[in-house]
This record gives sequence, structure tokens and C-alpha cells, in this order.
Amino acid sequence: MGEPWDDAEAGVLSGRPVDSILAVLDQVADRFADPADPLVQEAVRQIRESTGLAVPMIREGLADQVGRIRGIGSLLDAELGTRYALDRFVERAPGLWGRAWGPGLLTCIFSGNVPGIPAFDMALALALKSSCYARPPQAEPHFASLFAQAVSEIDPVLGRELHVCRWAREDRQPYERAGGVMAYGSDQTMSAIRTMVPPGVPFLAHGARLSFAVILQEAATAETARYLAKDVAWYDQQGCVSPHVAYVERGGDLSPTEFAQVVGEELARLAQEWPRASLTIEEGAALRRERDAAEWEADALFAPPEGLDWAVIHSESCGFQPSPLGRFLRTYAVDRWTEAFGRPPQLLQTVAVAGAPERRLLVAEQFGALGASRIAQVGAVQRLHPVWHHDGRATVAALVRWTDVDL
Repeated sequence: MGEPWDDAEAGVLSGRPVDSILAVLDQVADRFADPADPLVQEAVRQIRESTGLAVPMIREGLADQVGRIRGIGSLLDAELGTRYALDRFVERAPGLWGRAWGPGLLTCIFSGNVPGIPAFDMALALALKSSCYARPPQAEPHFASLFAQAVSEIDPVLGRELHVCRWAREDRQPYERAGGVMAYGSDQTMSAIRTMVPPGVPFLAHGARLSFAVILQEAATAETARYLAKDVAWYDQQGCVSPHVAYVERGGDLSPTEFAQVVGEELARLAQEWPRASLTIEEGAALRRERDAAEWEADALFAPPEGLDWAVIHSESCGFQPSPLGRFLRTYAVDRWTEAFGRPPQLLQTVAVAGAPERRLLVAEQFGALGASRIAQVGAVQRLHPVWHHDGRATVAALVRWTDVDL
């Protein structure tokens, strides 16, 4: 396969029409939507072994995550004006024509909290007519290689542009030869990588973020509670879009306490359908400490009498305390959703909102001003739109450079 910076491989995709690349990516997405495909079955098996996540969750999650690559063409159109700017000069404004160039080599560092995440960024590199040097997470090292294999089996030329391996943390070469770097992980990891990215090279860092939910009065129903429980159970609450807390307005069909109880009942059911992965000693200790404290401090505690499979901690007074994860949700009763203001804007990611559309837009306006980068519907927080601005920033526009021509 060679190293991704080999001169012999440079520019292989530069003359290839972007639509032909996107057509291959669509075929890859179709393949991962088929649970009977042997490669998909192997991906599910290996992810199950490395993460302990429930098989039905992995299957559904992979289909969603890989399915997002079908929207890369729309993302290119949205951020470049037209995807065809990657093929030729296009008119950008009266008297101004331009052409966009991909990074040439996109270096990606992935974390292991959500299986399937590498698919979109690796596919995006190809759509930008660039190679990808992908470092898979130690916690889940298999999927990125299987995704590259799926591409190779459909189109060997594209497959040769995907390079998956782990390199030493202090190795600077993957960054020094890159035209763009994208990374996921802790804030400490982002800081360490930033020191190795050369000046002028785009670095898209996705560090730690917090997400929460707002349940407006008209949506405080059992159905909404069940949707919220699924949002919490997905990936055992490990994703950056997973809600840590939920603010529930008083005056709905269910009181905030009743709402919390139904969330707990659904989490109990999901524990049978989607058994939670095993906890490390540290994770179990953190959950036990929070559970023990809740017995004295919370207004209501809904949790299994034995075990730590899930918990809903309810308070009648407003507050905010991050969850220790592991399907552990805090709910707070509020008279008005505006009582939830004051969250640290640098940490906000997704705010999941249930309620009437006109009120949801008002919530979006207010929390957007506070730093939230995404307002989602409760029950759909894990289904990411391919054109969303991850952490509030453009992706494609940050990775390409332009050549403009005055005519």
C-alpha cells in the first residue's frame, strides 16, 4: 500500500470526477446497511468484543454512522457553493472564478467512545480527492480498517488512499506531512496534538463537550420520556451528544417526577434489549459514589435495587451536575426552561429539545447565544445530519484552499 505521503501516490485522485467518488461511497453505505453482509457481521463481532456494546445497538449505529456518508455531496455543496469546485473552476461571484483543492493528506485521530465515527471523516478525505492517514482508537481498533477494506473491495484505487495504523504519540511525521488534521478525544489530547501540527495546517479539534435535554411543558409525556431514555442508553452515554441532564417544565401531562420515573422504566427495559457494557473498576466506583450520594441528596431516585445498569436522579430544584455516564441521568424540575441558563458555553454541544416547533426555535435562539452548536429533537440526538457544523465550525471550508481567477 505504501505510505500516504509517497510521491508515487500523490495526486492520484486529482483528476477523478467528484461524483464518481461519491458514487463509490454510496455503495459502501449500502453495504453497511445490510446486516447479512459478511464484512458488516465481522465489524459487529469485533466491535462487540472490544467495546462490550449490545449487538443490536452496534448494528443500528453502524448503519446510521456509515449512512451519513451519503450526505457528503450535500456537505460539499453547502460549504463550497458546489461540489464541482473540486473538479474545475466555477463562477463564485460576478467576475470571479475559483477552484477548491483538498488537503492532499488528511490525518485523523479517532477516539473509541462511538463505533463507526471514522467512516465519515475517512470518506470525506476521499471526496476531497485526498489520502487519509487514520489512527484508530486502542479501545476499538477494528472498524477503521474494515471500512477501508469495504472501500477497497468496491474501488481498489480509492481504497489505496486510506491508510489505517497506530503510531507513537510523539511521532510528528503524520502531522508534518498532512495538509489537514482532524482529531477526537480529551482536551489534554487535543492540546498535545496541537503542538505537533505545523503552523498554517488546518487543525479541527473535537475535545470534551457536554449535552443536555430540555422538556417543554407540552411535551412532558410518557412517549417523550421513552425517547429520552433511548438517547441516554445509546453507546452507554459515551457520545458527546448524549444528554447528561434533562430540565423538565412543570405543568405537563406528567409531573417532572413522574417523567423521571418513566425514563427510568424505559431504561430498565432497554437494559434487557441493549445490555450495557461492563464497567471498569473506576467507572463502577464513580457510579456507586453518585448513587450513594443521590440517596441522601435527591428528591427521587429511580434505579435497580441491585446493580448499576442505569439510574435517574431527580431534583425539584434546578441545578447542573455532569453525569458519570453509564446510563446515569439527572433530571431537574423547572417552572420555565429559561431557568436552565448559565451553563458553561465553552462546553456546550447538543441541546435536545422536546416541544412545539415555535418554542423549540426560541430555545435554539437562546442556547445558541450561550454556545450550543446543535439543537436536536429528543429521541434523535445520535442521528447527526451530514451538513451539521460539528462543534459549531465548518469542516470542508476549513480543509480546502482556493485558487481564484479574476475574469
